[in-house]
Amino acid sequence: MELLQLEYFEKVAKFNSVSKAAEELCISQSSLSGCILRLEAELGVPLFERKHRKMILTEYGEYFLSVTREILRLLSVSRLSFGAKQPPRLSVAFMIYSEDVFQMLHQFQKIHPEVEFNVHGSTMASPVSLHSFDFVVCNSNTEFKLPMNKLHVTSQAYYAVMPRNHPLSERESIDIQELKEDSFCFLQKEAGRLEASYQFCIDNGFIPKCVFTTNNAMYKLRYLTYGSSVSLIPTGMAGAFRAEPNLSVVPLKGYGHNSDIWFCWRGERPLLGLAKEFMEFVQKSLGQ
Repeated sequence: MELLQLEYFEKVAKFNSVSKAAEELCISQSSLSGCILRLEAELGVPLFERKHRKMILTEYGEYFLSVTREILRLLSVSRLSFGAKQPPRLSVAFMIYSEDVFQMLHQFQKIHPEVEFNVHGSTMASPVSLHSFDFVVCNSNTEFKLPMNKLHVTSQAYYAVMPRNHPLSERESIDIQELKEDSFCFLQKEAGRLEASYQFCIDNGFIPKCVFTTNNAMYKLRYLTYGSSVSLIPTGMAGAFRAEPNLSVVPLKGYGHNSDIWFCWRGERPLLGLAKEFMEFVQKSLGQ
């Protein structure tokens, strides 16, 4: 396996297309396709499903992409001057946003201004290698390949987000059935899976009319401000949506799902130094 193969694979996964990736890399499509086929042969498993000229990552392909991106990131860091003094660094992956934990990062940094945080914020974007981070903020459904220690941060409910001029925008709460005639926007993974709230609409007896999908929460927020759709969000994201003056955020009834937020770190080895200090800071902040 060669580094160039990993770089080419990452580009194809980024664009879901051999032709677009080849254009970006300034190589022929045949050369790029051959490179991907050789990589799949070497690994012994397919990395992509070929659907309607699109290259869709398989389940293993998603995992291998997370590993590939971590290898490329480490290589980039290793190219820094060997003699350069590196700042103390902690890496945190947010698989679900938590305002509580995000504030803890800032508070810890005020006490230790020399600390650099490397934060990954996933909003249904490409997968990451969770075990390459010092800490992971996630919900109850996040699956790990290795044992993890966990601190419970909070339990969160869900909200309906809608334009200020929506007839339900001034209500104290809304039942999900009251939204079944509305147009929705959802977050979506590159592989096609929509966020959990889509399934909960179906579980409550209706297929939501989907007019906009994106893998980025900021784009979802911006689309909602145009005033033509509604969406569902967890508590952890409510603050950012409430800050938008054109939107109303209303507690949702009948959703049937509360998502606990957890602060996690690898369980097979003890935390040391800065990582241990930050874990203890989070533990104290949570009153645990």
